[in-house]
Amino acid sequence: MALELALEDDYIYDGTLEGFLTVAVRCFRKHKMPHSIVPDYMVMGRAEENFYTNVLTSVKDSGHLLDLIGNIATPEVQQNVTDYFLTCSRNKELILFTYIYKALTVGAPIAEDYSDKTVLKIRRAVEDLYREAQSLLPAIDFYTRDNVSTAVIDPHNCVLPILKGPIFRREYLEDIALYDKRHFLLLRRSGEVSEIVDVRKMLIPEIRNAEDVYTRIWLPAS
Repeated sequence: MALELALEDDYIYDGTLEGFLTVAVRCFRKHKMPHSIVPDYMVMGRAEENFYTNVLTSVKDSGHLLDLIGNIATPEVQQNVTDYFLTCSRNKELILFTYIYKALTVGAPIAEDYSDKTVLKIRRAVEDLYREAQSLLPAIDFYTRDNVSTAVIDPHNCVLPILKGPIFRREYLEDIALYDKRHFLLLRRSGEVSEIVDVRKMLIPEIRNAEDVYTRIWLPAS
């Protein structure tokens, strides 16, 4: 699968892994390398937004590509794609696109090819991601108000998806509102419902502390 270099192809997506993978599918179908892939919140409302192609997320296309990566390469490579997307590596979208292209081209051997700079870069970034999550977990300081446990973190990488399981297994915590103020993400649980919410898409003022999380997001509108 040879791709041509097309510097005019710049894309924006909704900031999710599914959105990014949808862009990757589009590029593969066009047989062209992307010049840039950026999340929409980086350019929305700015003059440069007009120079990007906005790609609508397709759960079907993104899921198919992720399955294809696991089948052609390995489940480890598939997991690396998911994990690396959570890192704050510079130009991570283009690096990840290159990694996926190599995985689909080379197959399983790409998983252990640490002579490849892209593979090595992703491996190191993923190791840093999990190292940060493990070090942060015991330091999270929850406080409870009206039976809702709230806390705020400021991690370098997007660790909430990794922390979700261990935090929810804490028996003494029931309803939870854990806010990542660096990435504007809120991990919340109420009864049987749990989710990670991108606060930027909720059209509310910027949140800086656990009290804001509680009063502006958790409490129902009166």
